Amino acid sequence: MKKSWTVNGTVYTATTLLGHGKGGYSYLVKDEAGHDFTLKQIHHEPCSYYQFGNKILAEKNDYERLKAAGISLPQLLFLDETQEVILKEYIPGETIDHLVLKGEITAEIQRQIQALADLARAHGLNLDYYPTNFIFYKGTLYYIDYECNNYDEQWSFEKWGRLYWSQTPEFLQAFKRNQN
Repeated sequence: MKKSWTVNGTVYTATTLLGHGKGGYSYLVKDEAGHDFTLKQIHHEPCSYYQFGNKILAEKNDYERLKAAGISLPQLLFLDETQEVILKEYIPGETIDHLVLKGEITAEIQRQIQALADLARAHGLNLDYYPTNFIFYKGTLYYIDYECNNYDEQWSFEKWGRLYWSQTPEFLQAFKRNQN
């Protein structure tokens, strides 16, 4: 694990690996004053089920699309194309997969994920509905990833995402696989 990055003249030091997705590694980092941020370092590891173009530019463009659609997400603070690093607001809390595992998905969380899915669809978008991409913090469900795609019903929340928002066999198998 890389220990620190200099982004826009400020040193950010990693304290925790938050997650490893198909596009990059996300870290909880601190600046010199001790403030928390999320830093995503793009990687170029192969992914058998997803085709990428320019990942860093895709993140930038997707952030703008999500923001324009009104999706609740962490603010993009800085994007460094050369280092392929994204610095964004840190949203504390457990990702939704942990709440699913503990049986703590409330009616309010269910209402908000459906509202986000409806909003995304109304703007011609699909989110990556896998629950590691969401955090419920202070009464708001945040989509913490910036990946989105043009709407396709087969990847909608109703057809695909919902399978992972409760303790279904699909969720339990994927959770177990991700723990290895």
